[in-house]
Amino acid sequence: MNSSLLKLLRTSTLVSLFFSSMLFSDEYLIIDVRSLDEVKTGIVEDAIHIEWTKISTEIENLNLSKDDEIFLYCRSGNRSGKAQVILQNLGFTNVLNVGSINDAAKKLEKKIVKYSD
Repeated sequence: MNSSLLKLLRTSTLVSLFFSSMLFSDEYLIIDVRSLDEVKTGIVEDAIHIEWTKISTEIENLNLSKDDEIFLYCRSGNRSGKAQVILQNLGFTNVLNVGSINDAAKKLEKKIVKYSD
């Protein structure tokens, strides 16, 4: 087997193990960082909504530990990537951008549900 394929298999296995371990833990938070209008079209089950531009102030209201697992998503993964950097700069150490809403639902094995305030 060539080295590129081995690296891909190792990475895929590690990502799968990471998500599997997260799914069996109640110690994580899912945050939708899209706009309210976007969220009104649906949100990942058990997620909360905080727009990425407000993440640095709103995260303080949640009383989280800096090492709590936080999963972020948006429409494409771009804004959740920006929110990830903001949270990391605030000292959060276990923040993961899981991409789009569809990617997040699939990776976290959650449904997309109707948003309710």
